[in-house]
Formats: sequence, structure tokens, C-alpha cells
Amino acid sequence: MTPERRTPRRELDDFWEHLDRWSIFILANLLWAIFSIPVITFPAATAGLFATMSLWSRGKTPELFREFFGAMRRYWITSSLMVIQDLVVGGLLVVNLSIFPLMEISNPVVFLSRGVTLFVGVVLVLVNLYFWPLLVTFDLPLRQLLPIALKLGMAHPLVSLGILLLVGLPVGISLVLPVGIFVFATFSASIFLWNWGTWRVIRRYVSDDNRQKFESLA
Repeated sequence: MTPERRTPRRELDDFWEHLDRWSIFILANLLWAIFSIPVITFPAATAGLFATMSLWSRGKTPELFREFFGAMRRYWITSSLMVIQDLVVGGLLVVNLSIFPLMEISNPVVFLSRGVTLFVGVVLVLVNLYFWPLLVTFDLPLRQLLPIALKLGMAHPLVSLGILLLVGLPVGISLVLPVGIFVFATFSASIFLWNWGTWRVIRRYVSDDNRQKFESLA
């Protein structure tokens, strides 16, 4: 087979296609930054960004405004309940961790309590890692999403750790770059990697042959 001939018109079409894809990436980040400023819309905006990047991470080109605002409208209640839960549980964990240094560490009860607190913190992180991609991909209520997210995290701890490190990479890189990078790219990049990594786990359970296996996680 002879290689496809590159013409000026074809190169121009490719340029506009790439520009269109990157504009979605940048505008999604801007929309999330804007709608995260009012605290009440932060959960819905996060769902919107996850919905947009979820499609992109699976090789699809999303229609930005339809996907972003559609997800905000569909998932604002569920996402808000999840964020409230995170704040309550996270707040209790912080309080517990701040009290432990004031207590006698050799006390078995204190040692056990610290272990339980750290375990709950790990569970909270694992649940959130899979909850958000599941939320925007499957039409499931919160009571089903939470156990599925937890079981996926527990079943794949090393992979989950790798995903967490991957998600933090754009944030770490942005710390040495101009501040504007946070507004234009960092969060879209992190959420894209978040969706990309977790989908490698989730898709094992959602093929036609394994759909019952996925539903049994709930």
C-alpha cells in the first residue's frame, strides 16, 4: 500500500480538527473554573467536567455545551449529596487526626482508633476515585454507585494507587508553570487521566459477557 498523500487541504482540515478538540479541552476547564466559584454549583460543575472528559477518554468527541450543562442538570443532586458526604466524613477524619497527637500513643485504644481513621480515609479516597466516572457513565442511583465504587477500589488497590498518582501529575507539573495553566488546562488534564485510568478497570465489568458481573457489585 502506498502512503496517503498529504495535500494542503488535508493538512488544513487536520489543523482545524485538532484545534476544535483542544478548544473543547480548554473551554471545559474554563467552564469548570467559572461554575466552581459559587460553592453550591461546584458539585454539578465537577460532574459536567467528568462527563465531558469521560467521552474524550474513550475516544469520542463530546459536544461541549450539551455534555457539560446536560450533566450539570442531570447529576446535580447526586453529586451534591456526594460532596456533602465527603465534607462530613472528611471533616470527622481531620478532627480525629488532630486529636490523636494529644493522646498517649501507647494506649491500645488510641492505636486502634488511629488505624480505623486511616482506613476510613483510604476508603473515602477509593470510593471517590470510581464514583465520579461511574456517575456520568451509568444511570444508577447513589445507593448503588457507592458500593460499586468501593468494591472496584478494593479489588484493584495497586491500579487505583497508580491512577491517583497519574491524576496528580498535571497538578504537580502546573505548580512550576504560569498560574494561568490552572485556569486553562490543569483540571481538564487531571479529569481526563482520571477517566482514562478508571475506565481501564470499569470496562472489564461492563462488556456484554460480564454485565451481570458488574450489576452484582451493587
